[in-house]
Amino acid sequence: MTVEPTSLPKLAFLGPLGSHSHQCAQNGFGPGVEYVERSTITGTLLLCHFSGQWQMSAEAFKAVSDEIPFALIPQENSLYGTVTDTYDLLRLPEVGQHKFVRGEVTLSVRHCLVVRRGVKLRDIGRVLSHEQALGQCARFLSTNLPGAARIKMSSTSAAAQALLSEDKADQLTESAALCSAACAKMHPELEILQESVQDSNTNCTRFYVIGKSLDVKLPSTFHVTPPRHALVRMALRNPDMAPDATVHPRNRLVQLVLSTLLATFGLPVTRIDRRPSLTDVPFEDVYMVELENPMSALSVGAEADVNLLDSSMWSRMAAGVKQVEAAGGDATVLGIW
Repeated sequence: MTVEPTSLPKLAFLGPLGSHSHQCAQNGFGPGVEYVERSTITGTLLLCHFSGQWQMSAEAFKAVSDEIPFALIPQENSLYGTVTDTYDLLRLPEVGQHKFVRGEVTLSVRHCLVVRRGVKLRDIGRVLSHEQALGQCARFLSTNLPGAARIKMSSTSAAAQALLSEDKADQLTESAALCSAACAKMHPELEILQESVQDSNTNCTRFYVIGKSLDVKLPSTFHVTPPRHALVRMALRNPDMAPDATVHPRNRLVQLVLSTLLATFGLPVTRIDRRPSLTDVPFEDVYMVELENPMSALSVGAEADVNLLDSSMWSRMAAGVKQVEAAGGDATVLGIW
């Protein structure tokens, strides 16, 4: 039986169409969701690190609601590292209360150097793209376009669209964009000057699937696994009330994380990320700790979409949070998947 489009759950992604987020969303969810493009400063998806663009990242989480229960956001790139803005968002109090990490999707990323038809490599004076793409292609740019300015854009597909809207009247050089081949082929006025310009063919980006709750059912087309991963945010409960005033709050939090983590949650730690906290205390940090249960069963399909709040993983995380709090810390479960 064919499902009517209006009955599909909505998924927000960083547009415009043809972006790597769009490609990853389609790979992960197929026809099982209604895709909601967000591509402007007042939109609802993310991924910018330059002045004025962090608001776009914040709006990503505002989009996750009863109307749009899911969003796809980049977490880490294998070449360029952690997507800092995503971890800045994970500091927000609403994460762990109304929004949770519910899954992950990994995309193999291939960037192309794209220009308006007829433009040659020697004509290029600027390269436009998202800062992650610029970083992932840094070696190619340094070798082939050493004098070209690198201009950060809100997304790779927005960079491609910008080529079409540039006013050429007062420009002495041409612009190029780094984007996907699929994005370039959406615009007949553009052509691919060179394919696969990323610094490594192992270039991959991992995305988090954000859901409005731990019990909202994931779309049937998403490859569901038994709960194996958990993400916990850890901080000091009262950083200005140190038991030992000679120990800096940052050092106390490091001690708390390192001394209690494995014993508290009973699971191996796969990554630890640190960001400044949202308090007014100088140099106070917050840690995002990802854990994984190596004994969890392998994926068995959508029928494994159990109630996370009744799962043994949730019970283990809830017990660990209580132990962290008893040790003077503050812990919040940000996701289970």
